[in-house]
Amino acid sequence: RLALNASNLGRHLRLHEEEIIALRRGGYLHDLGKIAVPDEILKKGANLTPEEWEVMKLHPLTGENICRPLRSLRLVLPIIRNHHEHFNGSGYPDGLKSRTIPLLARILQVVDVYDALRTARPYKPALSHDQAAITMREEGRAGLWDEELVTEFFLMLDKQRQVA
Repeated sequence: RLALNASNLGRHLRLHEEEIIALRRGGYLHDLGKIAVPDEILKKGANLTPEEWEVMKLHPLTGENICRPLRSLRLVLPIIRNHHEHFNGSGYPDGLKSRTIPLLARILQVVDVYDALRTARPYKPALSHDQAAITMREEGRAGLWDEELVTEFFLMLDKQRQVA
């Protein structure tokens, strides 16, 4: 789902084919670094201790380091590294803000948040499409996500739903 939605949003935004391919690959690989996070932290989900949270926040750097030797993934590296940055600068690992966050990472971020909201977890129920849209628009206004990309993402999904 994530890889498909990311590449579809790239097409909707009329990105170059190599960027669309990078988005698809990023959809599969963005959380690769979690293989280095202990299972007890991954399975805990919510309510991590500050120390556990610091371990979790390393996964983008770990994933980037794993993929760096592969030249075919050069456009994917910024996606892996920066998919947890926030538009207002409050994200990690680098505290980037606004348009300093690479576009492909901002795209994957929007798709990843939607997927997380729509998926049930042991510690939270799944939201409906409409609830996820409201939440993401509110969070965009609060500075977490690129509001323009959130708008484009839901325009794309609405078009897909009309066709289906």
